[in-house]
Amino acid sequence: MKKLIAVILSAIMIFSVLAPAASATSEKCNCGTLPTIYVGPLGNTDIYEDFGTENQRTLFRPATDTIIKIVLKVLPSIVPALFTRDFTALGDALIESVYDAFGAMALDGNGNSAENVTVDIELPEETEHGKGNQYYFHYDWRLDPVEVAGQLDEFVEHVKKLTGHDQVNFRASSMGGVVTLAYFNEYGCDDVDACIFQSCPLLGTDVAGDLLSRKLALDSRRLLDYATDGYPPFTFGDTLLWGLFNGLFYSGLVDLVYAAAGKILDNLQTRVFDELLTPVFGTLLGLWAFVPDCSYEEAKKINLDPETQAGLIKKADYYHYQIQQRADEILNGAIDDGVRIMIVAGYNIQRTPLVENMYNNSDATVDTKYASAGATVALLNETLGDDYKQACTDCGHNHLSPDGVIDASTCILPEHTWFIKDMLHSNAHDGIMEMYYWFMYADEYYDVWSNPAYTQFIQNDKPNLRVIPMGNFAEGDVAPEFEEGDSFYNKFEKYVAPVTDRIFSVLDKCREWVGLDN
Repeated sequence: MKKLIAVILSAIMIFSVLAPAASATSEKCNCGTLPTIYVGPLGNTDIYEDFGTENQRTLFRPATDTIIKIVLKVLPSIVPALFTRDFTALGDALIESVYDAFGAMALDGNGNSAENVTVDIELPEETEHGKGNQYYFHYDWRLDPVEVAGQLDEFVEHVKKLTGHDQVNFRASSMGGVVTLAYFNEYGCDDVDACIFQSCPLLGTDVAGDLLSRKLALDSRRLLDYATDGYPPFTFGDTLLWGLFNGLFYSGLVDLVYAAAGKILDNLQTRVFDELLTPVFGTLLGLWAFVPDCSYEEAKKINLDPETQAGLIKKADYYHYQIQQRADEILNGAIDDGVRIMIVAGYNIQRTPLVENMYNNSDATVDTKYASAGATVALLNETLGDDYKQACTDCGHNHLSPDGVIDASTCILPEHTWFIKDMLHSNAHDGIMEMYYWFMYADEYYDVWSNPAYTQFIQNDKPNLRVIPMGNFAEGDVAPEFEEGDSFYNKFEKYVAPVTDRIFSVLDKCREWVGLDN
């Protein structure tokens, strides 16, 4: 009996000590502004081998000296290979050096990481939250998005206790959208009030599908567009890069490099895939989540072995068929559960010029048709045609972009999907963030008709840190007025661009005459 009484008294004492702490962590916050969790993109966290030991090294993002070692090892073999047409030594140097740098990142046949390869993540302790503050969710992007979604669920619970709120907001960027879709599917939506999907491969991206299907292509002009779209002349420094890229292209040096790259690709493509890309990057479940349905089964046949990688395939299949291919059901289910959703897709930027689908309209990384979850989009620098009619008319709204490039009526959520022309992948300046704040901290559910400043189709004006509505206003709305921009870029477009355009026009004709542009 004495022992029993002692146990009871001890339990009472322990409870009395812990109770104040427990009540402190669960104290409610009445600030009226929910905390925001930023679910970051691929590469959001460094990946280490032998972390915390004397042998620690960063696998991703690789250190500068790692890149230099690869270049120094490969470079001496390039010229001899081009002259002798024997690419064996070049292949050996390339595969060996890159494998040494990244090989440890590979997942095993069950889709699990080696125990000595990990990330360094600490839970936040800062309690301040609201507009301008966000909690960054770091994760190992190589892993199964469903596994990462479990970590996100724990992170949500931590932030809720930390801030004293019953719900949070999500801002998902790029691969963060993949993780968020998995989270909604596995853990529901009760803890989330609003979610912004920014530049997310909700239905995949063709660069992943083409790479894993070994559909490579080279185009020097598209490479120029990719470089100059990424570094337009917004500042004096950007202008120098812009001029350098154009100078290299019109001098013919890029074509010479591409010709050499084409020969190397013809001779080493199969070997590089078989010995390097497939056994390392072809095992990463995070990348498999990017593969769109049109490429998925073909890519699996090329890269994955049903016998030795059955566990990995099972995980990849689960995400693809139970999450990506059910995005319609998941997103509409979230809305039915009261989650306010904004999907934001960029367009009018050249995508990665290494794959066959390089002509897709994109934000430089994710195809607009996939980031918007289903829009009908013309190829880059083209339109849908003067005679094109909106595909879905049941809503009674006009979802055609004023420039004739996009039909948003075919999106999963046409009333909740915005398009920002000339927005680089996951690049949100102050003007775009103000749009996000407007949506995220609202007391009601806004859509593409709610605010004439944020119509469905928007022109990005990054040099002046603002966005300008392109059209498709709600009935009765008046288009807002904007002062003429006075940035470096505006002056460049006014005074310099007319001159360079004429020069480039003459140089383009010269390239056609010598047969470089056919």
